[in-house]
Amino acid sequence: MSSPTHLAKAKSLPVAALLGAAREAFGAEFDARIKATNMSALSLAHAHNVLRHLGNGPLRASAIVSQCGVTKQAVSQQIAHLQRSGFVRALPDPDDQRARLIELTECGVAAQAMVKQLFADIEREWGERIGKEHMAILRDALATLGADHMPESCG
Repeated sequence: MSSPTHLAKAKSLPVAALLGAAREAFGAEFDARIKATNMSALSLAHAHNVLRHLGNGPLRASAIVSQCGVTKQAVSQQIAHLQRSGFVRALPDPDDQRARLIELTECGVAAQAMVKQLFADIEREWGERIGKEHMAILRDALATLGADHMPESCG
């Protein structure tokens, strides 16, 4: 909960620092909630960098890399972790025997649904904390500021 001291301090911080703090708060809340489930092998990074891109079907690992904006090595490590944990599987690409397609398993589909629900729950609770009107203003402001960098989809 915000106190007058927090609000006074926030006025002296750059907006980028406030956005970063909000993102960290979201990540901490997400990670705490996911750890309390049977899908504790997931993290916000897995959801953001890999799972959200597989909602419309299998993709080459290289396509995931190009869509998520992190290094090939990081995505490869995350895919390997998700594969070991049973959330994704790698299949041969029928169009290129050197490539592989990554697809969600049944467990991965369930994980993707859980992630979406956790996002919605946290967003709803934040809306309750700051008020629906403020949440709508925040959403509109962020959409306007990030318009040129909006993701194609979130799975």
